[in-house]
Amino acid sequence: MKRIAALLILGASLPVAADEPSRFSFSGFGTVGAVRTSNDVLGFRSSVVQDTGPGRAFDTSVDSVIGVQGSAHLTGKSDITLQVVSHKGPDDAFTPQVTWSFLRTQLLPELSVRAGRMRTPFFMFSDALHVNFITPWVRPPVEVYSLNPFSSVDGVDALYRTEAGPMDIEVQGVFGKSSLGIHGGTVKLRAIRTFNVAASGHGLTLHAGYTTANLDVHWGDQPSQNLLAALNATGFGAIADELNGTGAKASFTSAGFQYDRDHWLLIGEFARRDASHFISSAQGWYFTAGYRVGSVTPYVTYARQLETAPVTSSTVPIPALQTGLDLFNTSRRNAQRTEGIGVRWDFARNFALKGQFDLIRPGPDGLGIFVSPSAGYLTPSGPIHVLSLSVDVVF
Repeated sequence: MKRIAALLILGASLPVAADEPSRFSFSGFGTVGAVRTSNDVLGFRSSVVQDTGPGRAFDTSVDSVIGVQGSAHLTGKSDITLQVVSHKGPDDAFTPQVTWSFLRTQLLPELSVRAGRMRTPFFMFSDALHVNFITPWVRPPVEVYSLNPFSSVDGVDALYRTEAGPMDIEVQGVFGKSSLGIHGGTVKLRAIRTFNVAASGHGLTLHAGYTTANLDVHWGDQPSQNLLAALNATGFGAIADELNGTGAKASFTSAGFQYDRDHWLLIGEFARRDASHFISSAQGWYFTAGYRVGSVTPYVTYARQLETAPVTSSTVPIPALQTGLDLFNTSRRNAQRTEGIGVRWDFARNFALKGQFDLIRPGPDGLGIFVSPSAGYLTPSGPIHVLSLSVDVVF
């Protein structure tokens, strides 16, 4: 399965045989990437938490990442794992973040329990997040993976593995919380409850998951602060509470498949985000088809994200405030569609060179995943071309 495969490649967090001399393991991964676009006004981002992005000049900050992890096996049934990752985040900082820090115990041959900090379990490739060597693309399609930017959850999970005929089955339950900084503010998920199920065999992997959580959002950017202050000052505090606060209800649904056999690589994934307040509701999907010829895998991708509900549908009779509300909604609308072509070359053991060319059409009525230095530039005309190059490694 994709979760087991990711851990095998990294060489960590797996049981140690009784006759193995060392109880410690160390591994790492990294990407050196460069990306440029055909637009000098809009900057490309690989995540909505990034505040800036490149235009026509190549930028090496968007996709570059380095991560290391180590495991210590305490007993035959328990181990601890620590992972630290550095990549571009809010304020363009590359501050190292602890993304894994958990104790795992094998209660039964089929059942393990973890407690601590783990990867968020929202997507098919969640366990391989930032480990770009695992996937064929320069980056996972942003139309789906930008729907939920949380990367780690603090809590507990239980993972049950069994066999059903030719298929290996995984069932996972997660409970915890998560938080991140975004555009000078904070976003939190409380009381995360996730149920995932996956099956794999004969080159086919299937995944489905559902999450519910309580959502808190406090926007820190100046335009949002000005809008919230104006709404409260003019008697529209109830609308301000729809944009910023605590206790919203949120859910996240995902389903995907991967077929990797007989030269063919087929991957598809769907995800949907629903929120009662503070953020928009949206859904996205992608499909990738590749054909492996020796160590080279060319592929094509089509991806799309659509907004299903704005942050707020409320209106006010004051034109200036209504303009501010419209801008608030539009600036958080990441809808776009992408047609892409790429190639992966595994030119050495544990090394992959990738090139990808995407034609991205933001909108309607939004920036897509792009970011603009001008708050008024929200309706780009025509598609934007994005060229991405990267070298991935695991060690």
